[in-house]
Amino acid sequence: MRQMKKGLTRLILATMMTLSLCACSSGGGTAPILTVAGKEVILGDTGANVFPLTEFEMTIPGEGLPIGKMPGKSWLSTFMSLKKDGSSYACLYVYNRGREEEEVTFATIYKLSFTMHTEDSESSHWAEDNVLVNGVNYFGMDANGVKETMTQFKALSEDDDYLSYKDGKYTYRFDLDDNGIVEEVEVEMKIDKSYH
Repeated sequence: MRQMKKGLTRLILATMMTLSLCACSSGGGTAPILTVAGKEVILGDTGANVFPLTEFEMTIPGEGLPIGKMPGKSWLSTFMSLKKDGSSYACLYVYNRGREEEEVTFATIYKLSFTMHTEDSESSHWAEDNVLVNGVNYFGMDANGVKETMTQFKALSEDDDYLSYKDGKYTYRFDLDDNGIVEEVEVEMKIDKSYH
């Protein structure tokens, strides 16, 4: 009887470990939390309406204001430019994960990218404190600084001109300028592109 209990206990432990390993290997990762102009964005959870049109300008380049509805199970392949007080904050990419039509400005954000403000750029994009990625401000940071903040994620590339990391279905990309300083940040959640 005692050996049967030990065998059953081992079987249960082995099953639990197997299930745990399966969950880890197929895991979706932890959703990045981005703070943009004081608004919190969780990829795959937050709608574009977190940026009210009474405070922010939101446009689709070449197409003007993003007015209209997205069909169910669809994604917007182009980005929406987010601005406030004449400064650009981010490029938003959205999708409608539901079955019903949804206003473009209420669709869920699956990708955000930010271009840094530099002294020699013609327009200011990202001021020093406008955007945080998981609580980190990457303005003026070099490659080594980025690597230190991303140690918990799987490195996909650590080239001289860009750094890329993966956490389940989430990817982070940091483009570097000629001086090795972060120039652009892109954070994306993988979605099913078989959508419309």
